[in-house]
Amino acid sequence: MKADVKKHIGRQQDKKWKQYNENLQKFSVSNDFIGLASTYQEMANFVKNEGKDNTHLLDLAYEMKLKFQTNLLNEYKKSNVVTEVEIIATDNSCEACMQLNGNIFPINEALLKKLLPVKNCSHKYGCRCVYVPIVD
Repeated sequence: MKADVKKHIGRQQDKKWKQYNENLQKFSVSNDFIGLASTYQEMANFVKNEGKDNTHLLDLAYEMKLKFQTNLLNEYKKSNVVTEVEIIATDNSCEACMQLNGNIFPINEALLKKLLPVKNCSHKYGCRCVYVPIVD
């Protein structure tokens, strides 16, 4: 590869990483755990495409999604209206996520088992399952 092309690619990668870092700062300030998770997932995919280990970034994406899901369940619990949640997977979810699709759990069980996000999800963007509240 010519030196000019390598330099151009390097500048494009630098711009991409700068944008990732700006997004991380913005989402951190606003406690936007889904924004953080999405950014870490994108970073993990970027690193993987470069042939590098992306495990740490995937772990960070998972942890941010877990915080979001835990906060959501706690809000449902505090409402004293929602007693159970149903897990809904997307149409193109991985097999691990599809196995949970449609299952209903009491909120305390969902909190205890940390069902979402699915840790072993194999989708490119990670687990995209959601809890849907069930009201008595």
